[in-house]
Amino acid sequence: MLRTKFSNLNLMGVVLILAACSAADRASAPTQGRIAMPDGAPSLDVIVNNSAPDSTSAEFTVTPSGGMFVLGKHAVYFPDHSICDPATSGYGPEYWDAPCTPLDAPIDFRAEIRSDGNGGAWVDFTPSVRFAPEANVWILMKTGRDANESNVQNLALLWAPGLGSAERVNEASFDPSLKTYVDMQRSIVFRRIKHFSGYIVAFDVPVESVLDEVIPLW
Repeated sequence: MLRTKFSNLNLMGVVLILAACSAADRASAPTQGRIAMPDGAPSLDVIVNNSAPDSTSAEFTVTPSGGMFVLGKHAVYFPDHSICDPATSGYGPEYWDAPCTPLDAPIDFRAEIRSDGNGGAWVDFTPSVRFAPEANVWILMKTGRDANESNVQNLALLWAPGLGSAERVNEASFDPSLKTYVDMQRSIVFRRIKHFSGYIVAFDVPVESVLDEVIPLW
């Protein structure tokens, strides 16, 4: 298993560094009719098209100032002081919207990154923490196959309690602020998240579960 250590990168720095990697895609992709990004979402230019192997892990440290962290084909964005202090915040669905004291010290995370070879991508984070309810923490994931009009209505970014877990939760079904957005130009799915454990790109979510949550961005 390949193990790589990633460091905190300023959001603008990431955009500048990776802009050249995706310039060809942006030049050839259609732009007419594309809608504005959701409030609080970071730039999609942080996602690159050539990336880590299907099985890998990464370690990264988030300081109180937050930042963008690129994990292979995927990325996570933390605003300033967005992580709840795990010593006092509690963890679990009953806490997602509860006020918390932001962590005022660096915290180390480990990410396990997997692909199922059929378009599904999985990132699992430890330790489990939650984020300040008012914070816009975002996860951005590159799909393993093209997102298009034929599959977008069954595509969603689901919460899974742990790597390999059969339980997958469409959190947007009870919290619209966690709906999945899809950029079909680059086959990127992204959404706001309120906590860390695992997130998986799923192409087989029942239509009735995602019809109002998935918004194609083109």
